[in-house]
Amino acid sequence: MLNRFFSIITYLTHPLIIPIYLLLILFNSDTYLSYTLSPALQRIILAAVFILTCLMPFLTSVLLLKKQGVKGLLMEDRQSRTIPYFLTLVYYIACYYFLLRLPVSSVIKILILAAACCIALAFIINFFWKISIHLIGIGGMAGAFYILTVLMGNEFLLPFILALLLAGLTATARLSQNAHTHSQLYVGFIVGFACEYLFIMWSLST
Repeated sequence: MLNRFFSIITYLTHPLIIPIYLLLILFNSDTYLSYTLSPALQRIILAAVFILTCLMPFLTSVLLLKKQGVKGLLMEDRQSRTIPYFLTLVYYIACYYFLLRLPVSSVIKILILAAACCIALAFIINFFWKISIHLIGIGGMAGAFYILTVLMGNEFLLPFILALLLAGLTATARLSQNAHTHSQLYVGFIVGFACEYLFIMWSLST
């Protein structure tokens, strides 16, 4: 029963879904990140981000799985992650350039750019060491909510706390599945947190 619960957590916190979680929370917040965008524009952004950062990488992984390029959608084997990481990075960059053409806050664009940076780092690190992409994703979400809490007040404090709790739960799940070591989880969280924190702080200060 517990193993099944951890499996569900692992899929629900998959890094490909994290950008959608972030945007849904931002668009439902009582901040300018929400009320300066029309509902129609919000739907366009959500659709574009979903297609380019979730659906396309997922379909690519399925295709590679059928061709035996990867050994499972969670890509537990380090060697099987190289091509999916690279192609996902391409999709994220394409998403960022698409958002550049829309009249949206720089914060939303930077969220995707920072995520692309996280994937680039994971791609490079993966040649030498296995890092937790799950904790990179959740760490990035936590870093984004932390800096937004610091700069905009307590609107994002609860999401930040929930992101920390989710990080702990996901790390426990990955450990129970023998997918990562403690150091791979810690470093993953730090990489994700630092990227989003630094990129958003930079975008709001310029």
